Amino acid sequence: MLVPRVLRRSPAAVAPLAALAVASACSAGTPTRPAPTDDDRAARVVPGSPPAAPAGTAGAVAAPSAKIGTPPASGVAPAAVASPAAAAGLVDVVTVIPDVVLDLRYATADNFTHHRVYPVARCLLLADVADRLADAAATLRADGLRLVMWDCYRPASVQRALWALVPDPRYVAEPRFDAAGRPTGGSAHSRGAAVDVSLADADGAPLAMPTDHDAFGPAAHRDHPAADPAIRARLGRLDRAMTSAGFEGLATEWWHYGAAGAGARPLLDAPLAPP
Repeated sequence: MLVPRVLRRSPAAVAPLAALAVASACSAGTPTRPAPTDDDRAARVVPGSPPAAPAGTAGAVAAPSAKIGTPPASGVAPAAVASPAAAAGLVDVVTVIPDVVLDLRYATADNFTHHRVYPVARCLLLADVADRLADAAATLRADGLRLVMWDCYRPASVQRALWALVPDPRYVAEPRFDAAGRPTGGSAHSRGAAVDVSLADADGAPLAMPTDHDAFGPAAHRDHPAADPAIRARLGRLDRAMTSAGFEGLATEWWHYGAAGAGARPLLDAPLAPP
């Protein structure tokens, strides 16, 4: 059985996150949606079937006003415009690891804030970091296991909201911004160079691990002895696959891995948006 997360939201502290979720959705070009409830659970996305939309969002994405690739009336083809995420060098992990299982908690209310923080469920990483993750996935695949993604790239503005909720550097990296609002310090997630991961079986069914995501406390520490030998064995397989692919674990969160040298990557605040 997974250990329940021990933190509960503070109503005063969660208010900035609710506002941020609305602002992020607007900046990403998606309609404003009502605040999700605690019943809005994360949907596992198993490649080969269309991803399930979070509760309350079905049909929310408007159809494009013009057919893609259709030249304007002048006959001059429009210039290709890269999204902010693509311009920052971020790629979608599902294009690199087709069998990855997406369970992106911050894109639903099934997280420690009990609010939907991301406007879309996309796992983005820097291209070379995604390639490293593909190496880890290949190692696990040989053992009949699949990677589960709990978190990937996280905009710096979201990191600031999470720090307001959990101002503890053991669990949340403190974000810093200059006078112009540009990020100058923060999480490796905001550099597109860190992931929160777990394991699933070959069919994509999640496997029991030491704790659930964001279970802040001793049970989530990497050196905490799991009572179940099967869980200890799975954690060992995950750790070996990730470290051999060039990732480094975090002592206080067994699920968190940053690419070696992540601190040298630039901090990003490109909004998460549909592809």
